[in-house]
Amino acid sequence: MTDTPVEESLFHLIHCYHQYAAREGDVETLSLEELKALLMDNVPRFMESLGRKEPYFITELFQAADKDKDNQLCFEEFLYILGQLLRDYHLQYHRQLCAHYCTQHNLY
Repeated sequence: MTDTPVEESLFHLIHCYHQYAAREGDVETLSLEELKALLMDNVPRFMESLGRKEPYFITELFQAADKDKDNQLCFEEFLYILGQLLRDYHLQYHRQLCAHYCTQHNLY
């Protein structure tokens, strides 16, 4: 039985986390620089479209996710980052859906 698209996506997220975590220091955690690289390499257009490309945004996101304040993100802390990204993607999805609906019904 083959993996579903969602299962494949989950595997890719886990693989991506470990690929970037292994770049420096502890291979099981992300540093701020590793997180910046992961986000800018993998979701650059999304980060830019939301105005989230600014260095301070990623730093603030990192600090909010770093619950134990050790300046590293373990996988569980990285899940907070994914939650924030999914929330933003969800909002963007609804904006696009609304814009499409409004255009179809001459509401602009």
